[in-house]
Amino acid sequence: MIDRLAEVAISDRQVSRITEEIGAEMARQRDLKTARFQAKTLPAAVAGIPSLAVVEIDGGRYQVRDPAVGSGPGAHGVGWKEDKFACLVTMTGTSFDHDPHPDLPRCFLDKKGVAKLIKGLTSQGSLNELTDGAGGDETPELTVFDATETAEPAPAWPPEPLVRTTVATTGDCDALGPMVAAEAQSRNFDRAPRKAFLGDGGKWIWGIQKAFFSKYTPIVDFIHALSYVYLAAKAVAASPAEHWETYLEWARACWQGNVEMVIAQLTVWRDRLGPLPSDDELPKTDPRKVVATTLGYLENNRSRMKYPDYRRAGLPTMSGLVESLIKQFNYRVKGTEKSWTLKNAERILQVRAAVLSEDERFEKHMENRPCPQFRRYEKTSESGEPKKYKKAG
Repeated sequence: MIDRLAEVAISDRQVSRITEEIGAEMARQRDLKTARFQAKTLPAAVAGIPSLAVVEIDGGRYQVRDPAVGSGPGAHGVGWKEDKFACLVTMTGTSFDHDPHPDLPRCFLDKKGVAKLIKGLTSQGSLNELTDGAGGDETPELTVFDATETAEPAPAWPPEPLVRTTVATTGDCDALGPMVAAEAQSRNFDRAPRKAFLGDGGKWIWGIQKAFFSKYTPIVDFIHALSYVYLAAKAVAASPAEHWETYLEWARACWQGNVEMVIAQLTVWRDRLGPLPSDDELPKTDPRKVVATTLGYLENNRSRMKYPDYRRAGLPTMSGLVESLIKQFNYRVKGTEKSWTLKNAERILQVRAAVLSEDERFEKHMENRPCPQFRRYEKTSESGEPKKYKKAG
């Protein structure tokens, strides 16, 4: 594209090297910010205080390979690995003295739409503990549901996003937590009068919330909760009609904050179906396993499923922003033809995170980075790293 649009002849290998170099610079800046946060010396980078600060966290997947120095051409030791992301968003919206949306949105009453939604989540591997389907090579297209879709004029809920910044890493949750906390502090999130932290229900996500965002309201993504009860209803139903009616009853109960009723009914079904066998040979779709898994999910997250309270406070109840963000990262890093060394994956994620952030950090970095105007790379070393560049001329 550089050749076609700018008529500048430059090899793709050179572009790759420069991109990795910029990514390494950004990774160092991120780690420096994180270190300053941990040392309690990180100032806020913005003066304003948001009225609503929202943090959403989730994980994705990409293919990693061994450097395989001296092993010949091609990718060696390729395998899937999880990368982790955070979406930090300021929002505008108001609180209410009543539930602004007590009825289950129409989008969750559409049989075909709900089935497509559940199929998309299982294809992504989001519900692997309930299905035998593994994540595909590419992220499937998912329908974007409008939670305010009703026959009446849309209410002032859910809140509208304003400015988004992102954090990404190939590291584990212990590495991600302080990175996200540093980003939140630099954006003055801690001073916001309303704060929300959303996730899909994974234990590692709530570990980060408790360690770094304990003053935020923890909210489990409603769509993931909906998916669990949908699959549990399917496991216990004797017919498609019974499946749909059971799903609607449980979905409405969760939406209206009555998750205890769903837990009670699932407990009855668990006792009726009988205990799980001691071995692990049951298929994931066995009704006993599906009911037990869904029951455990709801029991572990019941304190984070008070959706009427969240709506009255003007908070979001779905983590669609981070789900969409992961797909935008995947456009760059995920695919059967793409495999990364761990180091270069970390670097490319930083460039992508900067491009997807709405604070002009990529443009500012490119304007201010110290770099000779003219330079050339020497021959690539045996380790695959370019040797230090020299000024041309």
